Amino acid sequence: MQLIIRMIRRFPLTALATLTLSLQACSQSPQPVEGDLMLTGATLLDPATQTQTPGTIIIDDGRISAILDHAPEMFDGEVIELTGRWIMPGLVDMHTHSFGNRAPYAFGDSPGSQAISHRVQYAGVTAMLDLFGDEDTLYAVREQQRNGETGGAELLTSLSCLTATAGHCTEYGIPTRTIDSPQEAVTVVDDLALRAPDVIKIVYQPSDDQPSMDLETFRATVHQARLHGIATIVHIKTWQDVRDSAQVGADAVTHMPPDAMPDDVAQIMAEAGLAIIPTLAVHTELTDFVFSPEVIATPLAQAMTTPDILAAYSSDRVSTQWGNREPRWRAEDAIRLASLHALAEAEVEILAGTDGGNWGTIQGYSLHREMIKLVEAGLTPWQALAAATTGPGDFLGRDFGLSVGDEANLLVLDASPLENIAHTQSIHLVVQDGVVIDRDAALAASWQPER
Repeated sequence: MQLIIRMIRRFPLTALATLTLSLQACSQSPQPVEGDLMLTGATLLDPATQTQTPGTIIIDDGRISAILDHAPEMFDGEVIELTGRWIMPGLVDMHTHSFGNRAPYAFGDSPGSQAISHRVQYAGVTAMLDLFGDEDTLYAVREQQRNGETGGAELLTSLSCLTATAGHCTEYGIPTRTIDSPQEAVTVVDDLALRAPDVIKIVYQPSDDQPSMDLETFRATVHQARLHGIATIVHIKTWQDVRDSAQVGADAVTHMPPDAMPDDVAQIMAEAGLAIIPTLAVHTELTDFVFSPEVIATPLAQAMTTPDILAAYSSDRVSTQWGNREPRWRAEDAIRLASLHALAEAEVEILAGTDGGNWGTIQGYSLHREMIKLVEAGLTPWQALAAATTGPGDFLGRDFGLSVGDEANLLVLDASPLENIAHTQSIHLVVQDGVVIDRDAALAASWQPER
């Protein structure tokens, strides 16, 4: 202040006026907004609130640090102008087997989990939940990612599959943890918990021709997982299996039984808070892959696997074996869609997963197809987007969304998925952990097999 007074005494009036204006300008100068990345000009699609608003996202240290109506005048990080585009949370596949792809009568496309994590990232998938594979491999890939040694879509995993001796999962020749009594449930779950699985997968299908754990063993397995604070996802086969899953307090079931859903099941699931991962892709997409070949003629499908895998669905052997089955398969598919519609009407939580790695699925691409199937079943585009983004985040206890503080895993689109859910395939940018992914490099890396 003394300096200013001395300057006033020394300067003429014209100079004083200039000085006054300069001081005012300095006092009103905008302060630069700090951050690593600014995405501006796009429409923000928030599935959690079902709102679409123009806005600017500021990202700092891998998280959304601010959401503004307009871009700040000064920003000290990278700026990407996205006028005319849409931003939504990155996609999450809640049921996959990330070794690769298979098709009937075709050589497998099996580069391994790390390579597949790069490939699905190209398709806008920023996290994938592997529900059974080689436990040691899955653990190693996950830890390497978490230590910053490798990139790709985040691998989340159950590590193993908890099943009865000779039950489902044991037929693949991969070491599997088995449980045949409530006492074994305690020891097996406690031991698995030491490796911190992101969820625990349980096989419960007592009506199947393969052995299954009984109800009390099932109950003990779920209870022990809950003591460790780990969510349970149950592989089921019938609607009674779903009822039993609700009874023992499981968190989610995966798959859709092929017969019409009994009237009581939706209410039972809703009251129990039992979510479903319907995996419509694995149940219904074989029909489309074989009888609607345009479904796998899209650019994204073509990029996601080998020509041999794609060609297998139109091979002479497939046509000879299944050529007359379209009417029956379409009818069976319609039953599953009707059941899912009823579950959505009852406000049962629906989470998108593909069961990737099986016939009728393509890693990365099939999650987009799963959302299309959800809309065909009567869900709104908003509900389908939530099933593949914010819903998985809530289930897994992760901040997947478009709120301040959320993880900066984002998908930028050239067209609105609210107008057509298939527009999730019109990918402009993928952001993972606050970094814009070089999609071409990610895709190229995915063709390098694990060593």
